[in-house]
Amino acid sequence: MHDLGRGFTVARRVRLRGRTEEVTSPRAFARGVSGVPVELRSTIDYRWLEEAAKADPMVHAYTLWNLLHYPDRIRFVSAVRGGTTVGYLLVWLGRPARPVVHWFGRLPETAALVAALPPPPFATVVPPEIEPLVTGTRGAASTHAVLTMLRDRGAVGRDPTRTVVRSLVRADRPALQAWAHRTPDPVVVEYAASDPEAEHLWAVFEGDYIVGIAGAAVRLPTIWVVAGVFVDPLARRRGVGRALMTAILGAATSAGASVGLYVREDALEARALYDGLGFRPVGRNLWLEYAGVSPPG
Repeated sequence: MHDLGRGFTVARRVRLRGRTEEVTSPRAFARGVSGVPVELRSTIDYRWLEEAAKADPMVHAYTLWNLLHYPDRIRFVSAVRGGTTVGYLLVWLGRPARPVVHWFGRLPETAALVAALPPPPFATVVPPEIEPLVTGTRGAASTHAVLTMLRDRGAVGRDPTRTVVRSLVRADRPALQAWAHRTPDPVVVEYAASDPEAEHLWAVFEGDYIVGIAGAAVRLPTIWVVAGVFVDPLARRRGVGRALMTAILGAATSAGASVGLYVREDALEARALYDGLGFRPVGRNLWLEYAGVSPPG
């Protein structure tokens, strides 16, 4: 069990299913909207999570990885009915001033979780059916669709460009910092504080300069998740992105793992790359942005 460390009491009016409900607490909301007693707990049932991850490894990959490696950066709120977890929020506090909340579960069982969303600024990643519930309580948000893509274990073709890709080591940290200094993209800026070996990063260099990078953000026995793929604008359309992905796919295949990733639905060029590498869409969520948190991809 991992304690969230604080309660969630709110007071707001929610329009749902043709009627307005007064929300004064998570428990009251659960009774009023779903008609079924649902309790919110500031914990996660780890045994339940393990079973859920066996059924759908990609959906819960980040949750398991963060529990193992970054327990001080996450908090949970679980929706529990009759002693059984029916859904949960994973609150990522990597940027404490702007948490990102991942919503797992469906309506009506998890409707009570809306009462546990933090005050702005924050972003939340939700199933499409949850969007009206969130915007009904928190107002309009900047919204982007995010696809979940998965590539099953299997052979990886050779990179036709033969671009040299290598794993980064701690001695490469100055190169990462220099790249972040000259490339003020939010994805690149995040790399400035990275530990290259601990985070398993791959990069393409031109001379002493990084021109492309990608990381295996999650490395579980059966599933890896790729994140932070970025190619310098001046190096695009030269096969750098494909070379990076091919290197990571090769490493994951050697480890016996499938590979997943998240990409914005409107990022057509990136999606074409992933399609060509054998990824297929397996899910679609919405990123609801409140006050300036950038979406993935």
